Amino acid sequence: MQANNLAYAIDPALMARQEAGRRSMETLLNCYCREVAQPQGQLQIGPLFGQNDWPQSVHMALRQSGGSIMHIRLPLIGTRLLTVVEEPSATGNYRYRSPFYCKAPAKPWNLLDWEGLAGWLLRELSLQTDTPPNDELMQQIRDSVTVTAAVLQSARPGPFAAEPLQAFIESEQSLVFGHPFHPAPKSRQGVSYDDMLRYSPEMSAKFPLHYFAVRREYLLQQSVLTTSCDQIIAEQAPAGLVADHDYALIPVHPWQARYLQEHTSVAQAIRTGRIRDLGPQGEAYFPTSSIRTLFHPDNPYFYKGSLNIRITNCVRKNAVYELEGALQVTRIMRELMPALQQQFPGARVLEEPAFISVDLKLNNAQLDKEVTEGFGMILRRSFKETLQPDVTPLLAGALFGNHLHGERRVRELLAHMEQRWSLSTAEAAEQWFSRYVAEVMYPVLYCYFEHGVIFEPHLQNVVIGVAEGEPQQVFLRDFEGVKLVSERYGERQLQHVSPRAREALWYSNDLGWKRIAYCLFVNNFCEAISQIGAGNPRLQQRLWSMVRHHLHVYQSQYGDGHSAQRIKALLDGEPFPGKTNLLNRFLKRADRATTYLPVTNPLGMLAEDKAWN
Repeated sequence: MQANNLAYAIDPALMARQEAGRRSMETLLNCYCREVAQPQGQLQIGPLFGQNDWPQSVHMALRQSGGSIMHIRLPLIGTRLLTVVEEPSATGNYRYRSPFYCKAPAKPWNLLDWEGLAGWLLRELSLQTDTPPNDELMQQIRDSVTVTAAVLQSARPGPFAAEPLQAFIESEQSLVFGHPFHPAPKSRQGVSYDDMLRYSPEMSAKFPLHYFAVRREYLLQQSVLTTSCDQIIAEQAPAGLVADHDYALIPVHPWQARYLQEHTSVAQAIRTGRIRDLGPQGEAYFPTSSIRTLFHPDNPYFYKGSLNIRITNCVRKNAVYELEGALQVTRIMRELMPALQQQFPGARVLEEPAFISVDLKLNNAQLDKEVTEGFGMILRRSFKETLQPDVTPLLAGALFGNHLHGERRVRELLAHMEQRWSLSTAEAAEQWFSRYVAEVMYPVLYCYFEHGVIFEPHLQNVVIGVAEGEPQQVFLRDFEGVKLVSERYGERQLQHVSPRAREALWYSNDLGWKRIAYCLFVNNFCEAISQIGAGNPRLQQRLWSMVRHHLHVYQSQYGDGHSAQRIKALLDGEPFPGKTNLLNRFLKRADRATTYLPVTNPLGMLAEDKAWN
């Protein structure tokens, strides 16, 4: 009876705030260890001297979990950090098993909350980099904790629905914690708390689109289809909402509609009749994990609109060069896809064949740019023509980038394989992961080595098509992140786009490889192995062996001299490139200007395989 009374006394909102704060500390420390403490030799995992003064909860965590001590020195502020991790991790994918403590000189160990930890780390970084304190990043971390706490109160723990597209929606809207190596993975700046609750995918949001009608002389659009973008939108518009000879329809996210209504130039265009504000109309659409891309099961296209909101690293608006770039990548992929699908039948690319926006022709470059970016929208193919029968599309991030919630989803999938094939959990995990690696790795590497096309197969850009729990298809998406090797694509091959769009599309060969290697091996496979093999180091080693095996298979079946050099370096243990999300945010660098630091590559620690011919 006492336990029941205690349960009733617990405040769910307080519990959510505490869990959100703890997860923020874990992701922040993940970043700091990988980007700063490990490279500078300030991180130690394992037994330490002077343990007699450790907090009692640390001793208890060690006895209960059999874990290891994590000790971090912050030399410039003279502070030490202490916690317990489940086990050492070569790639920095730590599981934390105790509270977090700090010790200043001549002071006892003190329990840390997320604000205390963030304050210590940002102060140390400020001294290391000789830069002023970054109050903006502190606010982003605070905002991320607030959003995470709200999400935790509405999270649904049950399995995904049986209906494929409903399961897809649920997977897109299930990212409780977000990027495990980002200092502020749930930060959303530029919106009210109430709007965040109303429109965030993690809150199971759905809402009608907000429509504007724009006089046709102010339309800016392109399409590689036989149908124009405005025609496609009109065909999908709600009944009774009809485009005419003079006006075309443009739907936008309700968040963005408010921004546009308050923009001076748009408000003036509405008053003078160049634009009509038609308000929210029609059936509800579902925001996907990117927040600004909207989905309806009956629409053959996703709508990727602009949001003048900073979400994690960037303000998510569609610049004109990004609109052009999406169509250029679509043109290239349309030429490559027949051969690509013949080589890799399970691979699909969700093309972006049309865009639409507004150019009010104000003769003011800045205002014209703001309006065009504000209305910019890209059409992305949905699953209607590519999803195989009985296949359910699930966001990879919902499985591998979602901490304990993702682990539960993975276990549900593996249970199908165990029962169907009478396998042990480890056997099912190895077979499942082997199928997944082959489906996603081969087409990504082939596009890069054979065609100079650089995909970003991170967890939010990969959708896994599963049937009876097993991977059958992989969908690659988001052409904003797709780049072209500049040595392979010159101005002649990119004559359909402006010089600014060409510049944005070009990556050097070396930078392209870093981006692929980071997204594929660090952001994707490291996280997948950490989730599938949680608490089982031997299984994690077997899963890395699967990656090694498939690198050999790729080279033997599809490789050339260029790929041999890159793949051999990986197999020999050359470090993976790790993106510096913490340092990028702290130094306020643009995402394109990101730097990379070495992440330990477990492939070099495995037994040597027979070399290919």
